Amino acid sequence: MKKLTTIASLGLLTILLNSCCFGTLQSALTHGKSTVSLMQAPQDIEVSCQGKKLEITSEVFAASESIGGSVSTTYYTSAVKLPAKHKTTIELYSPSLNKRATVELKPKASKNLIFLDIIFGAGSGLLIDIPTGNLKMLQPRLLDVNSALQGKPRNQWLSHGKLKRMAKRQAKRGE
Repeated sequence: MKKLTTIASLGLLTILLNSCCFGTLQSALTHGKSTVSLMQAPQDIEVSCQGKKLEITSEVFAASESIGGSVSTTYYTSAVKLPAKHKTTIELYSPSLNKRATVELKPKASKNLIFLDIIFGAGSGLLIDIPTGNLKMLQPRLLDVNSALQGKPRNQWLSHGKLKRMAKRQAKRGE
C-alpha cells in the first residue's frame, strides 16, 4: 500500500509540474515567438529583421466587454512575430513617407506568466519556466511606428495605454 501511495504521489507531482508551467504552455502554443504590434503604422509599412522581410499579420491587441457581458469587442492591429528569447533589432520602412527606423526589442520576463505560475502552480511552474527561458516576451510589445519613423527616441513614444486608446477610437470611427 505504501508503494502505491508513493507512486500515486509522484504521478500527481509530475502532472502538477507539467500542467502548471504557463510559460512553457504559451511558448508551445506560439512556437517560441512573441507578437509585436505595429501601432499607428502607415498602410505600406515594411518590417525586416536581419535583412529578411517579415510577414505582417493582423493580431488582437485588445478586447473589451460591456457590463452585461452580452457585447464584446475585439480590436486588431498589424503585427509581426519574432523569436522571444533573444534581443533583436527590426527595421521599419514606409515607401510612401520614404522614412526608415530601427527598433531594438529585448526579451523580458512576462509578469502575467509569473503570476499564473505562482498562483495556479504554487510556484512549481517557475522551476521549469525560468531555466528554459519560456517566461520571456519581447518588449516593447506595442511599437509606436509613427514616432519611430519620425526619429523620436523611445522615451518620447506614446505609452501603451495611449496607443491602445487611440487605436480603439480609430477602430470605432472606422478609420
